[in-house]
Amino acid sequence: LFSNDVQSCHGQPITTVNGFLRVFPSSVVLPLLSSSCCAIQLIINALSGWGCAGFNTFLGPIRPILLPLLLISTWTLLPQRPLGWTFVSLFLAFLPELVDIWNTTRSQQWQKKNIVEPTSIVSPFPVEAKLRLDIPSMGCVACVNKIDTSIRQSKSAANIRGETSWLNDGSAKGGMAELSILAKTKEEIDTITEEVLAAISDAGFQCSVESLQVDVK
Repeated sequence: LFSNDVQSCHGQPITTVNGFLRVFPSSVVLPLLSSSCCAIQLIINALSGWGCAGFNTFLGPIRPILLPLLLISTWTLLPQRPLGWTFVSLFLAFLPELVDIWNTTRSQQWQKKNIVEPTSIVSPFPVEAKLRLDIPSMGCVACVNKIDTSIRQSKSAANIRGETSWLNDGSAKGGMAELSILAKTKEEIDTITEEVLAAISDAGFQCSVESLQVDVK
């Protein structure tokens, strides 16, 4: 499936190192560039707290050009290279879309898991808050994934009943995150906000509070 044998223009197999070098640019390099290096950003997020490396800032605008080139290259090389490398190529190229689907699914599951059913009994959390955060250093869906994970693993995760993050549209830099918080007091809301900010900062992203709406039942 991942054999390094590549057919030359004369139909003869080019093996081992030479074959790998023939496959590598079209199967790895071009797909990485076509995805704005999404896989590399995911690895950076998993191994460190460096935050966004800024790949999407430079590669995002030319992605509509790189993707058609990739698809043409994939179709042209389909008879010549092993099928496994074709799968790798397409997986890497469309990784941002896969990560976006993963982020959306996890967010929906989180909200269902933490939903509070209305009852006639007095709620143990009489204070509700809607917290919106401005995250200017968030630059791609891999960063969205890291921020979502950081929030859900923060010390105050048990008080968060809904959370979603997204990239700003157009020329606006960075992205936003919005949280629904339940607490016993207004002071606890402040503590939760500080802990969420610290979790995002530890992940390597600049973050500030854009708005905080508190409602006491």
